[in-house]
Amino acid sequence: MTFDGFDVDALALLHQTPSWSREDYASNKATLKAGLYDPAIALIEDVADALSPAVGAELTVKPKIGGSLSPLNRDLRFAKDKSTLYKEALMLTTWEGTDKGGVTLWIRLTPDRIGFASGIGFDKERRERWRQAVGDDATGEELAGSLKALSKKPDYDVAGAELKNAPKPWGNDHPRADLLRHTGFQVRWQEKTPASIGSGRFADHCIDRLGALVPVHRWLSAHVAR
Repeated sequence: MTFDGFDVDALALLHQTPSWSREDYASNKATLKAGLYDPAIALIEDVADALSPAVGAELTVKPKIGGSLSPLNRDLRFAKDKSTLYKEALMLTTWEGTDKGGVTLWIRLTPDRIGFASGIGFDKERRERWRQAVGDDATGEELAGSLKALSKKPDYDVAGAELKNAPKPWGNDHPRADLLRHTGFQVRWQEKTPASIGSGRFADHCIDRLGALVPVHRWLSAHVAR
């Protein structure tokens, strides 16, 4: 499919989903599928096709709920608050590699706000590669420079700095100590959802915004994911 816009009335239902019962979801499922789910899959496929040459690898899309489209229902197995059954945002992903877990691009969509992100989860080996690359002056400054270029984005945030201190042999006086404290990494921002949301032009908007993340994406692929 080629993306030609979301149904804005279906999109507006995301204002209501946190208060829905399972019966409410069932009664609106057909509207969500036609107005949100199907267009979302078309959108992330168009985005992946457009950005694969820029990232230097084929971006993977799994065109289904639970693949590149996260389900609206919340996983309540470990949730303290089990009263809210459904999320208020539509989450789309495309990633490098055949399985989830590679360097990933995200789109987070609500009726009012849209978020864009790039990042990767760490296992032991990736964490060590991250630290070596961030700690090195050449590769570390390359990432820092790319993040500085993104820092003017609205609601800019870098997530994943979970450690209290930079690990040895680096210390808290290291120029990139904040990055060394990471146990995972995602850079992201949010902005107002544009009027083009209901048309095919919205795909170009997303491609442009995610294109700004390509330098970080390529750095993660080269130095962390390999």
